[in-house]
Amino acid sequence: MLTNTNLAAIDIGTNSVHLIVVKVLEHGNFEIIDREKEVIRLGEGFSGDIKRLSNDAIERAVKAIGRFKQIADLH
Repeated sequence: MLTNTNLAAIDIGTNSVHLIVVKVLEHGNFEIIDREKEVIRLGEGFSGDIKRLSNDAIERAVKAIGRFKQIADLH
């Protein structure tokens, strides 16, 4: 059982990246420990279907994910 374990999830979207860190409690409940959001604009400059991400967009995403990993590791 994962009770009293901390878990983190990162949601990568077209416009922003979200981080949530939770402590798993009994009976499937959880407590939010930390929550972050960073606008990365992966789809910047595109209309319709995105076929290729720009290098700048990828760099913004990698930096945000790295920062979120550091935050998650603190918990």
